[in-house]
Formats: sequence, C-alpha cells, structure tokens
Amino acid sequence: MRKIIMDKLVAISALMICLSVGSAQAVLLTTDPGTGTTTTFSTSGNNGFGNPGPVVVDGVTLTGNPQVTWGDAGYGLTGNGQWSNFHWVATNNPAGTVTFDLGGLFGLVGGFMNYSPGAGSPPTIEALAGDMTVLEAYDLAALAPISTPGGTNQGAFRGIERSQEDIAFLRMGGSFILTHTLVRGDASSVPVPGSLALLGLGIVGLGLSRRVQRKKA
Repeated sequence: MRKIIMDKLVAISALMICLSVGSAQAVLLTTDPGTGTTTTFSTSGNNGFGNPGPVVVDGVTLTGNPQVTWGDAGYGLTGNGQWSNFHWVATNNPAGTVTFDLGGLFGLVGGFMNYSPGAGSPPTIEALAGDMTVLEAYDLAALAPISTPGGTNQGAFRGIERSQEDIAFLRMGGSFILTHTLVRGDASSVPVPGSLALLGLGIVGLGLSRRVQRKKA
C-alpha cells in the first residue's frame, strides 16, 4: 500500500515539474524592470483623428479601433490631471483600443501610461500572440490603479511579463488610456512564485520517494 502511495506521489511530482516548466506563467508589472528596449514617442502635433491605421509612429506600427491618435498636444485626464507638451499615443476614446506591433516575440511588454478614471470602459492592457489570440489581460483600475490627481505629465509603468517569449502585440484600451513609451524585452529567467511552489512540491515528493527506496534497500 505504501509503495502504491509513493508511486502516485512520484507521478504527481513529475507532472507538477512538467507543468511548472512547460506552461507560461505571467505577472502584471507595476515597475519597469529596466531590462527591455524602450521607444519614447516623440512625434509633435495632434494627429490621427478618425484614422484606424495601421500607421508607423517612431518606428512602431499602430492600429486603432476606432482610431489611433498621437502627438504632444495637451491631453486632459480628468481626475488624473493632464499631459502637456508630453508625447503620447492614445485611443482618444472612452472604449477604444490601440494595438502596438512589437516587431517580434517578447516576454516583457509595457509602457509609462495614464488614463481618465471612470471614463467609459475600464483601462486594460493585453498581451497578444502572433495570431492575435489574447494571452493575458489585466484591468488596471481593479488590479493596479494609477492615481495622479491634479498632476501634470504624471503616470506609472504598467506591463505584462510571461515566462516565455510569445508576446507579439500589446493592446491597451478603455478610459482614454495613453502611453508615453513602449517597452519590450525578454522574459525573466526567474520563475514566478506559482512556478516556484510547484517545483518545490515536486522536488519534495521525489525526495521522499528516494528516501523510502533507500530504507527498503
């Protein structure tokens, strides 16, 4: 009976290790890890009204729904102040989206962002695969709100990291969300906590099994 239990434990442990290594874990980032490549948008003016794209701004291909806007004109964010003479890419729509083509596959994507609290749909960021499948999606207002009441040119870094390089697009939407930068880079080599926990359980299980086998010998 004991052997059957230990055999099951070994099988479960092996499965846990496979799952933790093979599946893509993800986290919502609230600080820029500083390991990626940053594009800081710099185009002047107030551009793109009614234009869904695709358009290329500072070397990045953008597509909007229903439009993508960009420039450095004054941009009000109600309770979060305003951006003034501060370059941005924006939906300029309470429920619209802008999709950034990353130009490759990455494990980390994000930017220095802000939005208009409570205006339209919740502010969201999504990581998309090459076929536009949504890999990860986060509601910023619920999970990592940005609060800059009355501020000028203020915001915060928000991004997504996965344990493998499979992110081809970043999409942001809702609440007149806008970003000053686009960051993309490789995934961290350190497993996220959930992955570490699975590995720990698997290693413990294998260790117990070997101890029992040594006692029998």
